[in-house]
Amino acid sequence: MTIHVEIPHSPADLSPGWLTKALQYGQAIGTCAVSEFEYSPLEAGEGHYGQIYRLKLTYDSPESVGPRTMIAKFSSGNPDMRQRPNTRASYEREVRFYQEAAQESPLPVPACYYADVDIESGWHILLLEDLAPAYSGSRTRGCSRNEARTAIRQIAHFHAHWWESPGFAKFKWLSGMEVPGDAELNNFREQLWPAFLRKINTQLPDEVIKIGEMLGEYRGRIMRHLFTQKPQTLLHADYQLENMMFGAAEEDKFFVVDWQFVKHGRGIWDVAYFLSQNLAPEDRKATEKGLLHDYLRILEDYGVRDYYFDDAMYDYRLSLIHRFGALITTIAAMPFTDEQIRMHADVLLPRMISALLDHDCCSLLDSGLKLD
Repeated sequence: MTIHVEIPHSPADLSPGWLTKALQYGQAIGTCAVSEFEYSPLEAGEGHYGQIYRLKLTYDSPESVGPRTMIAKFSSGNPDMRQRPNTRASYEREVRFYQEAAQESPLPVPACYYADVDIESGWHILLLEDLAPAYSGSRTRGCSRNEARTAIRQIAHFHAHWWESPGFAKFKWLSGMEVPGDAELNNFREQLWPAFLRKINTQLPDEVIKIGEMLGEYRGRIMRHLFTQKPQTLLHADYQLENMMFGAAEEDKFFVVDWQFVKHGRGIWDVAYFLSQNLAPEDRKATEKGLLHDYLRILEDYGVRDYYFDDAMYDYRLSLIHRFGALITTIAAMPFTDEQIRMHADVLLPRMISALLDHDCCSLLDSGLKLD
């Protein structure tokens, strides 16, 4: 889905002519043309990975059925961020997902009017459906139990559709999560874990400290199990409330956005990520078992066999441990503001700790992790 023209670097590089060509190429409009447009930042506008704007379009024909507003996603304006291999790979994954996988996915996503990426330069562009008045969730605020139920049931349909799918082979841009080598694991032990402890400035339970100290030894084995061994499915891999849109008027309206981290792995990882960090502990405890049974029932309804509750719970506990490691890395290494660090340390971390303790994850590592 590309018109082979230069990729705009920001909304200032757009023009009515470029938008017309892009929307015509993506079949969002016919013979009409964009005559003028306005743009405004969507919330913060510039995130860690890119710039997001809302475009308001005017056409040369009042009868045009083209979109009147849309969301434009651009690469980061920061050259250091844009040139990082992981960042460029994330741009390609999101563009390719919309080009090659979104249309056959059962998980509701915004319509994509145009997408293009230049891997070498790190520039990319996405023109997406504006889902307003649907609203995005908030990890800080958390979600209702009904919203949690919607999120888990929707991701179950998504995972079931892609479960051990031969279609993975045609997605050359798709990979699992990269398993760390010895140097990275040593860095986690010697640099990230101490930096995390300094930044949170909080006394952790003994069991959680023990998990953090053992992660340097076991993290690679956990990741190989979750992201390289069967059964595998397609993961959103950032399945959290800021990436979900809920209908303002219709309770069943639900969309998932931000596909920069899509990869393959064990589906329960998405579930563990969502439940452990997006729900208040009392809500997770009240709904967790029922939601996990709902998730497995939907898999079974789609024909998934030989993945039983005990298997899922083992993978769920491993996923919680891995997510704790990811949270450690995020707090220790991301260039966050003090406010962002506090959100992770004061909101997400207590939820994570609650889940680790409730599922006795420390004893899982103490057992030596007899993984394949």
